[in-house]
Amino acid sequence: MKRVSCHRVISTLCLAAVFSMLIAAQSWAGGGQHYPNGVEDFMVGALPPPGTYLVNYMLLVQKNSLRDNSGNALSADFNAGVFAEVPRLIYVTPFTLLGANWAVQAFLPTYSADVTATSTAIAPLNFDANDKGVGDIIFSPLILGWHFGPELHAVFALDMWAPTGNYDNANPATQILSKNHWTFEPVLAVSYLKEGFDISAKLMYDFNTRNSDTSTDPGQEFHIDWALGYSLKNGLTGGLAGYNYWQITDDEVSGVKQQDQKSEVGGVGVAIKYWPKQGPFSMVLKQYWEYGAKNIATGPQTQFKIIYAF
Repeated sequence: MKRVSCHRVISTLCLAAVFSMLIAAQSWAGGGQHYPNGVEDFMVGALPPPGTYLVNYMLLVQKNSLRDNSGNALSADFNAGVFAEVPRLIYVTPFTLLGANWAVQAFLPTYSADVTATSTAIAPLNFDANDKGVGDIIFSPLILGWHFGPELHAVFALDMWAPTGNYDNANPATQILSKNHWTFEPVLAVSYLKEGFDISAKLMYDFNTRNSDTSTDPGQEFHIDWALGYSLKNGLTGGLAGYNYWQITDDEVSGVKQQDQKSEVGGVGVAIKYWPKQGPFSMVLKQYWEYGAKNIATGPQTQFKIIYAF
């Protein structure tokens, strides 16, 4: 019974990280963008009981347009394709803190990327780059989960990205999962579950340190993943999923603020979760389409994750 309840909520927790299609310090992109928008969905605010869990994220992302500060497409032939796989190990301890269950987690992102751009108007956007390797490691020593009854659940976490990936300032393809700066991200996730309905949201705020290679201080960011779903008795859950991202403060390059370059984007799509017989294994498939992009690369993405409770 314990394993069933564990796995029923493991498709949640909070954070993850994989990659963003922004390339740091280019004139057309703002923010640090360590977190991959939309990776969390159903029951994200429900922390599982004590135990060990593995979540394997797989993302196929295509970015085929660059948008300016007004949301108009820039005059550049831009294409980026990325496949990322990110195993995530979670341990929910038997200890409590502030009335909440305490957990820890770590991620190891890997990727394969191909990025090309041709533009006569934007000098930095003339390149053809590809790469594969390991991105920045993500870890969290502090995850707290509260259960306010069978319907309302909440999680607070502090996730950290360490600049450990194979970042190369001369190769844009390496900068998708490797940013050459730290990110500290407090998280609040909430789930309301009643009579098969699932209303979930994860709110995040990012503080980024300096990229010493480019003398760039990426701006602070606020973003949210959300999901609305309904669970059937055959193990299927379906519904809508989405995300919204806003850069809150300006980037600074060598101490000079880069005005009118704050990034933002939204995404919406469909999500299907399959949890056969409420056992130790489940999977989630999502397809997103983006809208409202400004100062950012944009395009569709497909996400798939497998969850296993040991």
